[in-house]
Amino acid sequence: MENVNYYLVYAKCGHVGKGNYLEIAFPVYAKTAHDAAQLVLKKPKVKKHLKNAITSVEEIDCEKYFDELEAFKNNDYIKAHSKRDLVYCELDINHLESNFKRYKTSFASRIERVNYILRKNRIKELQELC
Repeated sequence: MENVNYYLVYAKCGHVGKGNYLEIAFPVYAKTAHDAAQLVLKKPKVKKHLKNAITSVEEIDCEKYFDELEAFKNNDYIKAHSKRDLVYCELDINHLESNFKRYKTSFASRIERVNYILRKNRIKELQELC
């Protein structure tokens, strides 16, 4: 029989707001830590486009694996299947972390910048009316 180890792979997951991520621990079993990380990258909700989507991989024993698997199955974020489920999901806001840099919008001319600011203010006014 092949030698299979248990791993706890921490990955950045998305769909929690622009520029934010939620770090989730995925319990997996594989031959090597690299194989475990590759398995997690194929799972839904993982930010696959990031170079550092996998934050860490640690080898665990069988007991801890099944404990983590139970906690993983009971995670509200993992159980959510749609945006509506995510809205009703009680996510701890303190666990959300910012990942992306905020880039300043550059404009070729002053007129473009003024038009941008005016549109932005109109959107804010419309949101306040609703």
